[in-house]
Amino acid sequence: MRFYEHRNATATSQARGEGATLMSWGPITFNVFPLNIHEYDHHTATDWAEKEIAGTMIFREWVGEDDETIELRGRIFPHHKIGGWPQLERFEAWRRAAMAHQLARSGLGGHDVIGWFVCEELHRGHEYLGPDGIGSQVEFEARFARVPIGDPHWYFPGIVNVLQV
Repeated sequence: MRFYEHRNATATSQARGEGATLMSWGPITFNVFPLNIHEYDHHTATDWAEKEIAGTMIFREWVGEDDETIELRGRIFPHHKIGGWPQLERFEAWRRAAMAHQLARSGLGGHDVIGWFVCEELHRGHEYLGPDGIGSQVEFEARFARVPIGDPHWYFPGIVNVLQV
């Protein structure tokens, strides 16, 4: 394949949404398809201690950052050629491994690393059930919470355990 043919093939596949990564959490990538996200919420907060003094307004003292959470919502079509079920099952395996990974958002110039996050929750809602008990359309919502940088002494052995499943 010549360079210009490869470039045109790449542009065509990206126009169809193939290979267009929206976000990633460690080894899990959320693309336009098959594992699609269509919206996300990013929650940040600051923690303040209230100090009540008689006869004055309530003073507040900054005591640090509160939880930072990100919620991703998406939809897959397991019985359609778009698919997405194996990717969602792999995502569940990584969630169950209780490992922190870097969460990154795709930007115009590459990936913007948001930080280290764990997936606290993965909710799946099945609609139009097929004979295998899996919905033809599955809506999912994942909730991530920011954590300190993972310890490499348990991170890499944990990856090996999940890959052997």
